[in-house]
Amino acid sequence: MYISLDRIDVQLESKDGRERAIQTDRRSAAEMAARPAISTIIALIRCLNPRRVYRDLELFYNCQCEPPAFLRDAVAACGARLWVGDAPAILDQSVPQVAIDDSAVERLANGAMQELARELVAESVATEPLGALELLELKMTKSGFPEETDVAAFWTAILELGALAGAAIGASNRGAWFYDLAGQGTLPLKCRCFFRGEMATANPLGKAFKFIREKGDGEEPSLLVRTLGSNP
Repeated sequence: MYISLDRIDVQLESKDGRERAIQTDRRSAAEMAARPAISTIIALIRCLNPRRVYRDLELFYNCQCEPPAFLRDAVAACGARLWVGDAPAILDQSVPQVAIDDSAVERLANGAMQELARELVAESVATEPLGALELLELKMTKSGFPEETDVAAFWTAILELGALAGAAIGASNRGAWFYDLAGQGTLPLKCRCFFRGEMATANPLGKAFKFIREKGDGEEPSLLVRTLGSNP
């Protein structure tokens, strides 16, 4: 499924010593384009996360229709190969390995996360990311947390909470998103920011994941923002 961020859809037999895998996206181009920011983030994570396990990986991103340009850019930046349709000929083609384009990934990640945060603030009665984040946390606490079995709702909520937390960290601690394939946590996108005058790494998406999985229990992403903001 297009938004299963912590798994590989199809793992193929290795070829010439390289692992191979497929991530699938069955949405229409219109569905992808309905929320470009979150679609970009999803594509980036789904192309990067498998490389945390298999560094020498040939990854195919399979769509049933020609995707929008922003999604093509995200797949290409991660060194994955776009595969449109069902014809399997692409699986037999031999092409040179393409490295991850670090600057492109981080540019796309920051642009998409900032745009998602702006969308959420515009929909909120709050006027800035931290306020919108706290209201979203309160809404979930009162009305219920999405269950992991509802894959789309679960991961969408994590990305929305994380985007707002990242925007708030950016404002208070000059934070910016980067990808981390070697570090711990469920997802590879994290924030690099200043804390007590030194460069530090924060994990807003990881905090959002724990907040939803633990159903609150003191794991609010806003607490991370406020802790960092008190020591910019």
